[in-house]
Amino acid sequence: MTVANSLPRILIVDDEQSILEAYRQVLSGSRTQTTSQPRLDALENRLFPDSQQKFVMPTFDLCLCRQGHEAVEAVRTSITEKSPFSVAFIDVRMPPGKDGVWAASEIRKLDPWVNIVIVTAFSDLNPAEINHTVQPPNRLLYMQKPFHSHEIQQFALALSAKWQAEQELTATNQHLDTLVQERTKELNLTIEALELSNLKYRETTQQLKKTEAALAEKAEDLTGTNQALQELMRKNDEDQREVEQKVMFTAHEMIEPYLDKLEKSPLDDYQQSFLKIIRTNLSEIVAPFMKDLAHKYFRLSPTELNIANLIRQGISTKDISDQLKMTKRNVDFHRDRIREKIGIKNTKANLRAVLQDLEYELSDH
Repeated sequence: MTVANSLPRILIVDDEQSILEAYRQVLSGSRTQTTSQPRLDALENRLFPDSQQKFVMPTFDLCLCRQGHEAVEAVRTSITEKSPFSVAFIDVRMPPGKDGVWAASEIRKLDPWVNIVIVTAFSDLNPAEINHTVQPPNRLLYMQKPFHSHEIQQFALALSAKWQAEQELTATNQHLDTLVQERTKELNLTIEALELSNLKYRETTQQLKKTEAALAEKAEDLTGTNQALQELMRKNDEDQREVEQKVMFTAHEMIEPYLDKLEKSPLDDYQQSFLKIIRTNLSEIVAPFMKDLAHKYFRLSPTELNIANLIRQGISTKDISDQLKMTKRNVDFHRDRIREKIGIKNTKANLRAVLQDLEYELSDH
């Protein structure tokens, strides 16, 4: 339950009006002098011995009830109006109605977040029994009368702050859950598109093989047709390279950054497992293209092969450094190694142009 309320709301339940007024004075942060003030001061001194109000308390929105059923209805209304209570101080014995334990149990059914403080002057009440009836224990406290007014003030302050922190944490978690669901949906759509593209690629390759086999049987009599087939194959190789570049670009630039962001976000184990599955499936999708490139540049190490592919695509040294999370100095080192292995070290040859030409020459073989 997320609530935007500038004043913490506190519920006070006690069958004696004078005690309710004493609560009001302790938690209001101010004292209004009336003709009955001396009598109320005496009552407050009896309930809260050694009371000292030398400071101005923060303002609370108080709701005072004399019977348990009134308190239950007040909580029900607060939930409906989206203005719930942060703390409820409930007296145990409130004749002639039902006792405070019943009221606390009913309130807990309506509001799982409110902090409940059971207040009693009787020593025959077992807190363990109350704890069993009113769950959970981390939102249930027990206070024995008489008590110091500072205790009431600190309970109200601390429990209201705890309640507010829980509301903010819940809102943050809900927002994060929504973001994760949205990003997961986007990733699923992207992966579906990649799978469809890969399927079309395999279908095209299979169809090409069938066509090539049929033409091979008539190669001697259909020289002209064979030349046309070679042109078709060259065009298909271009299309294949274009598909490869698109798939690799989509994987590295449009999917992996979001996977990295998701990995750094607070995911539970279930969501982490899905993230690992997505990464594995993505690797399987791009694996055919990486193997093909590795065959062409078989002398290069995996890191050099990756950098060579990025250089061939026109990616700058700075962007390669950012993508591979290595220093610019390391990228320059690998560039020199690539130039040495392909035989253009100490020349003015453009590395990208050489890699593109080398790929084209290898593709014709």
